[in-house]
Amino acid sequence: MQSLSTKESFFIGLGLSNNSNNDSSICVLDRNSRIILIDKFYYAQDIEYFFETSPYTKNSVLCVSVAYDNRMLSGKWRIHAKNYKVLGEYFKVNKDDWTNRVSKRCVDIFKKIQERDIKVIRADINQLRLSYGISPHYLQGSSIDCKNLQMSLKIKYGFYELPDNMLSFSSLQSIICAMFAMDYANNIETKEIFKVDSIPVLSRAI
Repeated sequence: MQSLSTKESFFIGLGLSNNSNNDSSICVLDRNSRIILIDKFYYAQDIEYFFETSPYTKNSVLCVSVAYDNRMLSGKWRIHAKNYKVLGEYFKVNKDDWTNRVSKRCVDIFKKIQERDIKVIRADINQLRLSYGISPHYLQGSSIDCKNLQMSLKIKYGFYELPDNMLSFSSLQSIICAMFAMDYANNIETKEIFKVDSIPVLSRAI
């Protein structure tokens, strides 16, 4: 068990999906790195309600995964170019916001949380998995990847309270984000990659 220098009591991870058709998950860790809550949501209103009513929110640090915008675009060249074109507002032709790779879902909720003097950061789940030594060896989010990731979290990071039945990928993401929230609160070395509406997206030193 690591010695914490931070005053916060809870560390919350949110594995955020880019729309309400896919599940998002919340994980809450206490100061002993024990999972005290994992819950699943679909709608932004439910996520907002959790942060307004949960007793864990008041004295916490929140880390939210970056959700990527995968809306189907019109035009084959836009679909293929979205993965490698440089982001920017200088494109004169930007139908369907095709240059935007990052979803801004729930950013208004996170800003409200910040206004309550709660630390909010964001992170890319792929970079976090790499930095924690649990990179995917299979197609990310597939059944075999989730099984492998869940066993890695149990064995490597001591989350033996995880059930034997397989958790969803968003739930596993939320655990990793909660781990990063704890590390961030304990002043681990981080680097800002970019911002999503003024909220920093941080990477963890490997």
